[in-house]
Amino acid sequence: MVEIKGVTLPVVLVEIKEGGNISSLIEEIEQKLSSKLFEGSYVLIDGKGLLKKGEIEKIEKALTERNIKSVKKLSFSGLGDTKRERLMVVQRHLRSGQRVEHNGDILVLGDVNKDAQVVATGNIIVMGKLRGIAVAGALGDESAVVVALEMEPQQIRIGKRVAILNEEERKSPGYPEIAKVEDGNIILERV
Repeated sequence: MVEIKGVTLPVVLVEIKEGGNISSLIEEIEQKLSSKLFEGSYVLIDGKGLLKKGEIEKIEKALTERNIKSVKKLSFSGLGDTKRERLMVVQRHLRSGQRVEHNGDILVLGDVNKDAQVVATGNIIVMGKLRGIAVAGALGDESAVVVALEMEPQQIRIGKRVAILNEEERKSPGYPEIAKVEDGNIILERV
């Protein structure tokens, strides 16, 4: 009834394959995520239209009690369906310690400061300075990209690939750049 796709920790996708008793669904999810490996993880719950809003909220509550956080509700059934929005627009600067997560692409209309995090299952576009941490393709999609007007990140992750830069190593050349995976490595190119 439930399939777990571990793609790139700390983000895990829980796909509901068929409907059923919500208590048995929660029990199955908890059993599959019982390993200490998943503690502190972020979970995307995809109800495939089989779950109602209240049922997804019950699953989220049960996961929160196990120190597992839900990132985004992907689908509900019944009246008032919510469509998955592909693009999230963040209209502010992200300060140190702030974190934005989305199941799709993220557009930041501002800066991502040091120690701030942006986590997306799709692409990340920063219309400002990227000085923090960007995780694109969080479910393992290595075709995702990170674009910034000024690229000075602490860390970039794309799918399972990671690039960590020291402050001395990275100063923006003064033009927009794109980070993408090529031949198994994260590379930067002029946009």
